[in-house]
Amino acid sequence: MPCIKPPQPEDVEGLREESFIRGGKGKLRVVIESGNERLEAVISGSLKSVEEVAGMLGVEAENDRIEATVDGVKILMQRGKLEMEFENGDKMRIEKA
Repeated sequence: MPCIKPPQPEDVEGLREESFIRGGKGKLRVVIESGNERLEAVISGSLKSVEEVAGMLGVEAENDRIEATVDGVKILMQRGKLEMEFENGDKMRIEKA
């Protein structure tokens, strides 16, 4: 069983959507929904692994999946797909294109 440290708010505050993306090959679709507005873009890169993201957030991945709330942000991740829902209701999804 891996050693998991508790989330450190000062570490999580600095995370941005770019923190979850690895540059290189592949295409990712980024969708941001805020109220009635929706922004969609396709960018180059790939998502970091579930294990890498779990380590960044200080949570544990179970069955290659993350379901957690960190610093008020609901996070759901599985291979190839990351969803975040913020306290203000905004949502962001990053997935393979």
